[in-house]
Amino acid sequence: MYEERANLDADFLRKVGPVLRSMGFANEREALKEQALLLILSKINRYRAECSYYEKKYGMTFEKFAAMVNENGGEDFEHEDDLLDWRFAKETLEDLMRQKKEIEDA
Repeated sequence: MYEERANLDADFLRKVGPVLRSMGFANEREALKEQALLLILSKINRYRAECSYYEKKYGMTFEKFAAMVNENGGEDFEHEDDLLDWRFAKETLEDLMRQKKEIEDA
């Protein structure tokens, strides 16, 4: 099975290599790296927009909003839901930025 997969991969690379080179890529690794970066950038834009939405909605940073919600003691369900969504978007954005850096440096 391993030999079959290796042959499939070699056959695939033999077919794809010339196409990638005609598109300006030096090799398959370069093409894969650029594709991964494009996918990550797409997600970065999504989560950056979500964070920006909440910043505009509340007119403050995430940190200030989180402090405000914590001071209110959880009496506003909309604020609590937005805090959770904003936190997820912010943490996901930070993770994606780290991944982008790792791929750029690879």
